[in-house]
Amino acid sequence: MYKKISHLSIVFLLIVLSSCKEETPPIVPVINSDEVKLSFKFNSRYKGFETQWNDWNITNAGDTIKLDKVKYILSNFILEKTNGSLISIPNSYAFLSMKDKPDAFSFNNVPKGSYKSIRFSVGVDSLVNHGNPQQYGATHPLNPAVNDMFWSWSGGYIFNVVEGYYKNKGSDAGFSFHVALDVNKRNYSFIQSFEITKDSKFTFDVNMDKYFSNSINYSLKTDGSFSHSAINDPIMTKFLSNANGVLSLNTFE
Repeated sequence: MYKKISHLSIVFLLIVLSSCKEETPPIVPVINSDEVKLSFKFNSRYKGFETQWNDWNITNAGDTIKLDKVKYILSNFILEKTNGSLISIPNSYAFLSMKDKPDAFSFNNVPKGSYKSIRFSVGVDSLVNHGNPQQYGATHPLNPAVNDMFWSWSGGYIFNVVEGYYKNKGSDAGFSFHVALDVNKRNYSFIQSFEITKDSKFTFDVNMDKYFSNSINYSLKTDGSFSHSAINDPIMTKFLSNANGVLSLNTFE
């Protein structure tokens, strides 16, 4: 003969069964142990010494100059493995303002490995250069509010700004070079063996004096003190003939 089970007993049984259920484990984000953070630091130099922004310096062409603004947009960071394969760091863009900062940045999710060179561009490719700059977030290096290096009147980024003052017939005059246009994007490659096994850091030097004293001795008085990258601009062409020595790889750690 079956006994009746009271409502109170059923409730008690349900509570017991509920308390015996296994708890759902928390969701833990998966961390790829084969990827690390890669940082970059750029130091301002003038003839090997830290740039003193308030000081006047003499170039090899005999100009007395004082630097004021040196800024860059960098892109397309690529690591070359020892076997020759290329590892592109996705969405790798950076903005540098050597006097006012930032002068450093980093990328996450960089694969560990053995490498023999690092490459990047000063400037951006044509698709990005002529795209919509408003698509980038508030802190993105390509946001014009961040870099103040987008020409809305012509469409396109300024890749590199070099501005300052020089002595001209006893008076202070300004010089201004705005490197822009697709044709003036410059690609750099730095050959050095390095192992990425943990969070790592590159340190580069920005050798300001090389803009005026490298493959040629550039004179602001005779070669030109102003260019905003007009098409077929001989002043910009001559100014950029020194550009390859401006950036140099210092350390990796």
